[in-house]
Amino acid sequence: MSGKVERSLLVERRERGVERALVIRQSLASLADNLSAPYLGYYFASLSGSGALQGVLQMSVNSLPTVTQVLAGPWLDRTGRHVELLLAASIASSILWLLVPLALDPLLLVALITLRAVIVGVSGLALTALVGELFPGDERGRVLSYLNAAAQLSALPVFAATIFANPSLETMRLVFAASGVVSLAASVTWFALLGVERRRSGGSAPLTSSLMALRNEAFAKFAAATSVYSFAMAIAWPLFPLAQRYVLRMSVADLALLNLLSTSSTMVSQYALAKRINGRSLKKLLIVSRFGLVMFPTVYALAHDPLPIFAWQLLSGSFVAIGMVVIPLYAMRARGF
Repeated sequence: MSGKVERSLLVERRERGVERALVIRQSLASLADNLSAPYLGYYFASLSGSGALQGVLQMSVNSLPTVTQVLAGPWLDRTGRHVELLLAASIASSILWLLVPLALDPLLLVALITLRAVIVGVSGLALTALVGELFPGDERGRVLSYLNAAAQLSALPVFAATIFANPSLETMRLVFAASGVVSLAASVTWFALLGVERRRSGGSAPLTSSLMALRNEAFAKFAAATSVYSFAMAIAWPLFPLAQRYVLRMSVADLALLNLLSTSSTMVSQYALAKRINGRSLKKLLIVSRFGLVMFPTVYALAHDPLPIFAWQLLSGSFVAIGMVVIPLYAMRARGF
C-alpha cells in the first residue's frame, strides 16, 4: 500500500513540475509575441506592401497553419515526440523574430510572418496534445486554463504600455529583436521536459489519420459545426479593423485599450473556469461560447462610437475563455481520449 501511495505522490509531484515549467514557458512566449504583435501591421505597411500583398499575407497566415496541422497531427500520433517538436519550433520561431527587423522587402516579410504563423500553429497543436498525454482527463481543463491565463497575464503590461507608445521604425526593429531574445529564453524550458514525456510506440497512424478521424460520428459533427462557425466568422473578422479605423475612428490608444480589456477579461475568466470546469457539460459550454462570440458582428454593426465595442470586449472574455479550453477538451473526448 505504501508503495502505491509513494508512486502516486511521485506522479503528482512530476505533474506539478511539468505544469510549472509549462506556465513559465507560456508566459515568456506570450510576452515575446505580444511585444511585437501590435506593431507588425504598421511595420508591414511602412515597407509599402501593396493591398494585394496584404491579402496574400492574410490568406496565408489564416490557411497554411491549419493545413500544416492536419499533416503534423498524424506524425505526432506516430512518434509522440511533442517536446522535441515544441523545442525545435520554439527555437525556429525565435530565429524568425530576429530576422524580421532585417527584412526590408515586403515579400520577404510576408514569407517570414507566414512561416512563423505555420510554426506557431503546429506548436499549439503539439502543446495541446502534450497536455492531453501527460495529464488525466479531470486535470486537463484546469491545466489548459492556467496556461492560457498565464499567457494573458504576461501580455497585460505590454498592452498597457502600447496605450502610450508611438515607436519609430527603428524602435520597432529593436522590439522585434527583443521578442526573439525572450522567445529563446522560453525555449530553454523545453530542455527540462525532454526526459518527462512518455513516448508512444509508432507506426500506427498514417498521414490520412486526421481525415479518418471523421469516421467518428461525434467528432464529425463537432468538426462540421466548427467549420461552419469558422467560415461564417471569417467573413466578419477582416471587417472589424476596417470598422475600427474608418467607421469608429479609433486611435492607436483606443486599440491598445481594446486589447487590454479583452485580455484582462479573458484572463480572469480563465482562472474562474479552471476551478469550475470539472463536471460541467462540455457541449453546453461550447454552445454558450459560440453563441456569445457570434454577437461580435452584431455589436460592430450597431455601434456608432467605440463605447459599445469596449463594453462588449470586456463582457466577451468569458466566451473566449470557454472556447479556448473547451474546444480541445471536447475534441479529445469525442475521439475517446
